[in-house]
Amino acid sequence: MMKVRRNTKGFTLIELLIVVAIIGILAAIAIPAYSGYTAKAKIAGVVHSMGAVKNAIAAYYTEAGAATGAADAAAIKAAYGIDVPVQYATFAVAATGEITATVQNVNADTNTKTIILTPDWTSKQWSWSGSIDPSFLPKG
Repeated sequence: MMKVRRNTKGFTLIELLIVVAIIGILAAIAIPAYSGYTAKAKIAGVVHSMGAVKNAIAAYYTEAGAATGAADAAAIKAAYGIDVPVQYATFAVAATGEITATVQNVNADTNTKTIILTPDWTSKQWSWSGSIDPSFLPKG
């Protein structure tokens, strides 16, 4: 005859299944949110790099009276002295001073989208546009 232990310590199978289900629900909510935050952070880095290029173009335009085109990061460095990171975007500058960044290596929703920073030399104002979701663009 077996003795039945009444004071055993531990969890029942139902309790363990409930904990696993709760962890699964939390993961289903957290993973998409985390992906969105990382995409915003990567694109914020691209926008920050575009701001550095903008400042260099404005200084060049002030001295030379015109902007010069640059097809890629190497040409931007040669023309304006700015070393832009190309991990999350490719950069190009038009002869008008317009800066275009094409997003890459972020996520499926944003890859191949563009962020454009356009100067208005008469009012010395810059405007943001592009094919990327406007929530990624700077405000104002």
